[in-house]
Amino acid sequence: MSGKIKHIVDKLISYLSGDKLIEWGVDRQLGFIFYIFVIICISIAWSLMVEQNLVQVQRNERALQELRISYQQRTLDLVGMNNRTKIDGMLKASGSQLHAPTEPAQRIVLEKQ
Repeated sequence: MSGKIKHIVDKLISYLSGDKLIEWGVDRQLGFIFYIFVIICISIAWSLMVEQNLVQVQRNERALQELRISYQQRTLDLVGMNNRTKIDGMLKASGSQLHAPTEPAQRIVLEKQ
């Protein structure tokens, strides 16, 4: 039994020490293995860069959408002010006593009888 365990331990040590790799001739292929390793690293780095750029594009699209909304709101506010100014001018030109309210609207409560 101890001979079998020694044989297993020796095999394990030969695998872990790299003796089996040399036996298989992997040392002659180190250049190719290094080349494959570099290609894989470049591929991973490229994927990360593309993902990072996509995240930045999404952030920019959100910011653009917010700016478009802000632009449209301001445009509507300016158009509203322009219409109010035109109406006030027309009322003054016609000699009307109407003017914009100075107090906010109040709720009228009706009692049911």
